Amino acid sequence: MDVITCHRLKLLGLEPEPLDALPEAERAQQIYTAFLERVPYENLSNNRVVCEEPDSQERWPRATDRLLRDNQSLGLGGTSFSLSYALRDLLRGAGLTAHCTLGYNLVTEQAHAAVVLYVAAGPLLYDPALLVSGPIPVRPGGVLDDPLGRICLEPRCGPTLTVTIQMRCGDRVGGRGETMFEPRTGSHGERAIYSIIPVPAPPQSFRMAWLASFYRGRVMPLRFARRVGDRILRYGERPGSVEILTADRREEIPVSSDAAQHLHAMFGIDEGCLRAWFERGA
Repeated sequence: MDVITCHRLKLLGLEPEPLDALPEAERAQQIYTAFLERVPYENLSNNRVVCEEPDSQERWPRATDRLLRDNQSLGLGGTSFSLSYALRDLLRGAGLTAHCTLGYNLVTEQAHAAVVLYVAAGPLLYDPALLVSGPIPVRPGGVLDDPLGRICLEPRCGPTLTVTIQMRCGDRVGGRGETMFEPRTGSHGERAIYSIIPVPAPPQSFRMAWLASFYRGRVMPLRFARRVGDRILRYGERPGSVEILTADRREEIPVSSDAAQHLHAMFGIDEGCLRAWFERGA
């Protein structure tokens, strides 16, 4: 691995040499797990960059090294585009064949980004914004049995597949953007999340979709989510509560009067950064 990749992996707490000796699928999973544990889903970074540089659209996307630096210093992560772009770079740097791909989110009706990894056993779909524990095999009926639910790629029409989730606890979870376990219940209790033709997205198409994703983000309420073991923590500025999802239940906790302190404790995002944002909107 090159020096840049080694540096990036060490930021995730990974040592490059042991990774190099692992089979492809295991190497990818270790990188993904470390990334998922440290880098949250959040749209604060999108909102900040649009407010700070409203006329500099080409500078809005945060590429891999900026995302990792922001994560180290402020605990920030990103939305599906920045998360997938960074994960793709980390996998490629570790000698794996990974590409960004685009889907259509059935909840937000916006583009959604994920990563397709090509290994000898067949392609795998990694989605760090969905917060699932591992990859979904890319084939009609491909399934990932996550401790929190069953994620499947259902055939739709032609080459299009739809990502569906069935919760273990059977509890309905309201939609809060592009993170895990959104509504639209099917006939067997599945919830359709997004449709996708899981092939590499042309770089220019991916870039254009990434830039377009910021327009609604500049006015959308804050959304945070992270995976802690077999729990998902999700915050929505509206209605102002944190959801804790487990295999057994869904619990909703009101955010305390000191939101910055409370959210820092739960999501690891820098308290000063949060406080500055809330005060800006006051």
